[in-house]
Amino acid sequence: MGFIDSIKSFYFRTFDFRTRSSRSEFWYANLAIILFSVAFLFLPPSVFFNFIGSAINIFILLPQTSLTARRFHDVGMSGWWLLCFPLIFMIMGATVYFNSTFGFVFTGPLSGAALIIFIYLMCKEGDIRDNKYGSDPLAVFREKN
Repeated sequence: MGFIDSIKSFYFRTFDFRTRSSRSEFWYANLAIILFSVAFLFLPPSVFFNFIGSAINIFILLPQTSLTARRFHDVGMSGWWLLCFPLIFMIMGATVYFNSTFGFVFTGPLSGAALIIFIYLMCKEGDIRDNKYGSDPLAVFREKN
């Protein structure tokens, strides 16, 4: 899937939490978000731009969540696993808030491991065959080759 098609799919499939998405769809959509965010950094700081930035983040939240759930489906995992990763970072934030040395020792490596696992799963090739979440999103492209 190309860059423009990935961005279209990112928004048009916002409420699709049941099917699968390919690696290219996931990473191209994230690249677009990163490029937009970097371009937004060059705007002068003001209350108006802070409000616009917050509104854009809210506008991106649901499509990003559904895309990540579909990416989990592509590797054969439930989209509910997505909830584990923010939970770990919330625990880490709580340890910072309470200034807990034990928390830093425990959650620091835990959050680092969670980040590595998340990146691995998002980079992992999806199931070539159909799985319980649907058919291979790249099956059309594989048949042409």
